[in-house]
Amino acid sequence: MSEGSDHASVRPSPEVVKEGGRRAPAKSSRKGDPAFHFTDEMRRLSTPWGVALARAGQIDPKSLGPGVIADGAVGSGIQLIAYSKVLKRPALGVEIDGNIAVLCAANMFVAAESDDVQRSMDRVVIGDGSDAEGVMTEYWSSLREAGTRAHPPVAMLHLDPARPTDAQNHHIDEMDPPLGPLLASWKNYLEPGTNGPSILLDLSPRLDDDQRSMVDATIETSFPGIRRTWEWLSQGGGRVDRLSVWSGSLSSKSPRRCVRMGTKKIMASIEGKPSIAVSSDLSEPPPFGSWMTILDPVLLESGLQDDWIEAALGDRGGRTWLRTSGRRPILIHTEPIQGDDEVMGFVVATGQVVQHRLSPPELHSIDLTAAALARNDIGSITLRCSLDPELHPTLQRRLHKAMRDIEGSRSFMADVQLVRGDSGHTVYVICKEP
Repeated sequence: MSEGSDHASVRPSPEVVKEGGRRAPAKSSRKGDPAFHFTDEMRRLSTPWGVALARAGQIDPKSLGPGVIADGAVGSGIQLIAYSKVLKRPALGVEIDGNIAVLCAANMFVAAESDDVQRSMDRVVIGDGSDAEGVMTEYWSSLREAGTRAHPPVAMLHLDPARPTDAQNHHIDEMDPPLGPLLASWKNYLEPGTNGPSILLDLSPRLDDDQRSMVDATIETSFPGIRRTWEWLSQGGGRVDRLSVWSGSLSSKSPRRCVRMGTKKIMASIEGKPSIAVSSDLSEPPPFGSWMTILDPVLLESGLQDDWIEAALGDRGGRTWLRTSGRRPILIHTEPIQGDDEVMGFVVATGQVVQHRLSPPELHSIDLTAAALARNDIGSITLRCSLDPELHPTLQRRLHKAMRDIEGSRSFMADVQLVRGDSGHTVYVICKEP
């Protein structure tokens, strides 16, 4: 720690790795991933390694200005390590918790390649991430003490602030460190790239339109006129997993982007301008022969559903949104979907309507349900409808067992709300997959 400073540096080293091992032994979260040092809480909050690498791969190294990659609330360091590894830049993490800072420094060292000389400039600074002056003074002092005379600026700033984990809705004032003071503090240490400073903010997926507007205003206050691209990312679990805003030289020419992430790589990505999707009520069940498609919710959350429809259907046939919110947005259309990976990556399921049911499957009538499906040359079915969460897996398992010897097409069951006057009810629609 420098004299008069409230910050201290941890340099990644074999000794730090040994200390990290005593505090939290290194383990791989997934087969093939590096073994990192996590507490249980750190593991729960950390970005999966495959996602971290894929996100780093979205950045053009040539767009960045000179300097290091900094993370103002680094935690376990997984995302910062991925940036550093892919972009070939030194890493500077800031962490207010000394124990976590040691584990982060250990992770930096175990992930580094032994012949990468720039790793000698990696540091984790213990202290307040919103005090950029204190952080950079401590960082440069630590480099001098290690024999490095350079005073590198910050080429890119990443922030994934802490926030409540049990709230259904989030407010930007709940972020720690707070967004406004942090951006104002780092402003003078950011070296501009081809399109201005490079800033990536990871935010709560639960921020609503008003909260996102407040984030835009906060960024604009510190960086007037800076270009921004909002990104919604899904890992396929029926929800938005990550919401982020890519600013300055990290942004694209489009204001919004949605991404469907696989285990280790990006499956599909769409950029464009948002539009509003309006759902229609049905008074009768979807007609036989029509097509129903369940889509990843990031398309609707990002407002980029029209760009997807244009690529998937063009001007072929009619189409109507039956549901535009929740885990299973549904589009009904008269022609089958056609498209490349960028189209199909956002499709959860698509199929042609072949059967209607007035009630969902029940445990006492599984064999009757299986026989009815077999009459439509269906050999398997996936329940993609709202059911009792405790009963859902049992019903799915029983149906799979009952149909394992039946040959036929794959299918799915979706629930559709019918509206007739002031009343309505649910119909369960069976769709045969192509």
